[in-house]
Amino acid sequence: MKITKSLLAAAVALAATPALAQTAPSDTITLVLEKGVTMSVAQMGITGDVTYKPDGTFSGFDGQYEGTYKVDGTKLCLTSAAVGQDNTCFDYPTGQKSGDKFKITDPNVGEIEITVK
Repeated sequence: MKITKSLLAAAVALAATPALAQTAPSDTITLVLEKGVTMSVAQMGITGDVTYKPDGTFSGFDGQYEGTYKVDGTKLCLTSAAVGQDNTCFDYPTGQKSGDKFKITDPNVGEIEITVK
């Protein structure tokens, strides 16, 4: 009977523990995933479009930049072998609309200007 009570206590404690889950996408991230973006990488002097698919993949710059993404609230986390990203997360500002611009900094390529499509 002691084992049963211990298992029940453990199950109750586990059920009471909050789940470690990702936060729902922000309004800006939702729009970015739906419409895509144009990225301008100042240090490299290049500009290209990036689109995001519902299956968690993205592609851009005419197929030269592709990989997978995950979302955690205001953060868009990217993995791309082409540019050495491994779950690199960027914080996107909330309240952005189509046509709005903002900047992020990538540790590999420096400052990137994002334009929401």
